[in-house]
Amino acid sequence: MKQNDIISIIQDNDISEYYSLKDLGIEGYAFPYQEALKIVQTCKLLAIPILGGDVYSMKNSIIEYSDDNWYYNRTPDESYYDYVQNSCNKSESYIRTFKNHFCDRPLFSFVLENEN
Repeated sequence: MKQNDIISIIQDNDISEYYSLKDLGIEGYAFPYQEALKIVQTCKLLAIPILGGDVYSMKNSIIEYSDDNWYYNRTPDESYYDYVQNSCNKSESYIRTFKNHFCDRPLFSFVLENEN
């Protein structure tokens, strides 16, 4: 099992609500607020940096891209530990403070750093 495999994170961490993005042509999943925060905490515990993410909106059971996103760039002098902590903290902060009056039910997807 690769630690940064989002499927493994879902299965191993009691993530109960998530939505496939295949209808949008995207291989991935989006998560509502509470589940997204669980993903962030799991990444922090497993030392998986979050490079960023996208926000989607669910309206009448249809998922649409909202044109909102966030990202984190590692600084040259940042230790791996700090990189993980800072990237996860930025993701958590973005999710907790996300406001978009045109987005009734936001869903969040993640871009995780790949292991080499």
